[in-house]
Amino acid sequence: MKKYFFSASILVSLAFGAYAQNQQSITVRAGSQMEVNSATPVSHKKIGDAVMEFMFDYSYLRDTTDVTSRVEDRMILQVGYGLSKFTSYRGMQIDSLLQISTTDQIKATPNRYVGGESFSIYKNYPAGKFTNTDRVATDWFLFEELIPSQEWTMTDETKEVLGYECNSAKCSFRGRDYIAYYTDKIPVADGPWKFGGLPGFIMEVRDASNQYSFICVGINSNADRAITIPEVDFIKTSRVDFYKTKNRFDINPTGYMEATNGVQVIVTTPDGKPRTDLTSPKSLTFDYIETDWKKY
Repeated sequence: MKKYFFSASILVSLAFGAYAQNQQSITVRAGSQMEVNSATPVSHKKIGDAVMEFMFDYSYLRDTTDVTSRVEDRMILQVGYGLSKFTSYRGMQIDSLLQISTTDQIKATPNRYVGGESFSIYKNYPAGKFTNTDRVATDWFLFEELIPSQEWTMTDETKEVLGYECNSAKCSFRGRDYIAYYTDKIPVADGPWKFGGLPGFIMEVRDASNQYSFICVGINSNADRAITIPEVDFIKTSRVDFYKTKNRFDINPTGYMEATNGVQVIVTTPDGKPRTDLTSPKSLTFDYIETDWKKY
């Protein structure tokens, strides 16, 4: 069994492979919670062409008791004919950068090659379903689900978002109550993340406790970028089982890596002392955007 030693106060990168196309760089951030990112070039398969693109600021609380713990990422919704993709724009940029970078470049500046949310949602791909892809540590997962229905109730509140006068609606979806703001001036029946089903385009969504939010900050009406999906060895699973796996990693990342990746992770402080608070199971300070998985 390999042993990986990580400092609790710095970012450490481990690189494997002689060529960029076989390169794997693992970066571990050992703070109050451990994060593992794998900078690995992968091939992508084209599944459509985007005709419009919408940029969203996505944010959530990493600690629900601390409003300063908000994590943010720029997301992109690519809308094509008959399908759409919601993913991290930062992640998309990193994917492109990895394809043209050498092993030495990745080793020299590993922080350039990690970051952004790891999940992507493909709507109506295949027809009538959502395909969800995500990573847990260095493992890729994929699960399909029927396009979910959201029972919206219209409200009287209005709001301007990005210059569009928006009407509002509320719904309860998979454990959270949401309010959404949508406009009928954009001829696209879609929205961020898994949201849809309103008579117009959803420009903003937030949950009642303001732990999760999506706000449209830019629109490209003349997009010509390909919509792609990674060609990797996905572990196919279900939505509920994926959350169970993700939770297993989040509460005990070193245990997960030792069990699934065949490595022993030892976290130390800069002076070499073991940091056991990051190698023992812990409780999370936040909950996932979907909370209903815990019922199964």
